[in-house]
Amino acid sequence: MTDAPRVAFAVYGCRLNQAEAEGWRTALIRRGANLVEPEGAEALCLHSCAVTAAAAREALRFLRAWRAAHPHGRIVVSGCAAALLPPGLADLTLPHAEKARWVGAVCDLLGLPAALPAAGAAEPPRHRTRAALIAQDGCDRFCAYCIVPHMRGAPTSVPMADLLRAAADRFAKGFREIVLTGCNLALYRDPATGAGLPEFLARLCDVPGEGRIRLGSLEPCVTDDRAIFRLIARSGGRLCAFLHLPIQSGSDALLARMGRPYDTARIRATLDALCEALPFCGLGADWIAGLPGETEADAEATRRLLAEYPFTGAHVFPYSRRPGTPAADFPDQLPSERIAARAAALRAVAAETRQRALRRFLGHTLTVIPERTRTGHCEGWSAEYLRCRLASPAPRGVPIPFVVGAISPSGLLMQT
Repeated sequence: MTDAPRVAFAVYGCRLNQAEAEGWRTALIRRGANLVEPEGAEALCLHSCAVTAAAAREALRFLRAWRAAHPHGRIVVSGCAAALLPPGLADLTLPHAEKARWVGAVCDLLGLPAALPAAGAAEPPRHRTRAALIAQDGCDRFCAYCIVPHMRGAPTSVPMADLLRAAADRFAKGFREIVLTGCNLALYRDPATGAGLPEFLARLCDVPGEGRIRLGSLEPCVTDDRAIFRLIARSGGRLCAFLHLPIQSGSDALLARMGRPYDTARIRATLDALCEALPFCGLGADWIAGLPGETEADAEATRRLLAEYPFTGAHVFPYSRRPGTPAADFPDQLPSERIAARAAALRAVAAETRQRALRRFLGHTLTVIPERTRTGHCEGWSAEYLRCRLASPAPRGVPIPFVVGAISPSGLLMQT
């Protein structure tokens, strides 16, 4: 290693993983590391995901390829798949139970000071307008298909007072959007008062500074969803009109088999309340295709539910058999080709539904934060989490009104 080790990060999975890795990047930069692309690195820090078998396989392939190209390099593996990867591949393995010592252990491996220098510590350059804020970790719901609770452990929450200070600090540093994230954000409880997510969001609305707050993925029917919808509607734009709900299925039989805390009548009531409170909300969802025992009628019920509501985005996951979960031992596993076909059919419905949902915004004025300038135009995201393209450059990070004039394959175009 040199005095300033060249370190690369490879991050897989959810917003929570991305946020955790961003904090570790910052910690290493402030202690003197030089962050580079993987091909030029002396050390690779890989933060893994175990939500699907494909994610774990992809991480494993990347690690092996990097090791082959850098036989003398150092590898650090963390995250949900850390304990699932073959032993001996990494120089340092830090599963979630040990993530609190990540900075110290990695600094020791790389020859960096574990303690932050008293003065003159380098701040990492900021290239983004959006910052993550981790409010919660862990989950105790143990859905039949999910390995994550086994990896991340029981729910824990960051004290509300700490989060409010952190949000104010991010706005003071010039970030114009904060993404609130967690393993199961709906389980947030302030350790001091027991206040839940709606109460926390209400306090966030009063944090000083200019900027907006976006919710990450929110499990439906766990907290008071309607209170959250009302807060967003009344927040004057401080809370983004966007929700991503891991609904997973439109079949009562499959929802029960998954161990989800609702049936289709309850999820429809939740979606109806959302559309009433926020008629121009951006709406995303997760869907699983091919759970063991899924019939064609079950698959059709899911496609029908997806088509009924104005979903502007959808993440379709082909079912992935995860050892250690109840679903892995279900007797009626589907063949991979049928799972792939069901996922493709669901994605086709999602694409049609998205186009219908986007047409609602034609002529509507959105608030867009420009993030990057390309040749001849500028791109940014609206509060509804819709990609918007401006006809001319605009100041980065300064919110602007955006009248939707047309829909393109990549998002919305500004009216000219």
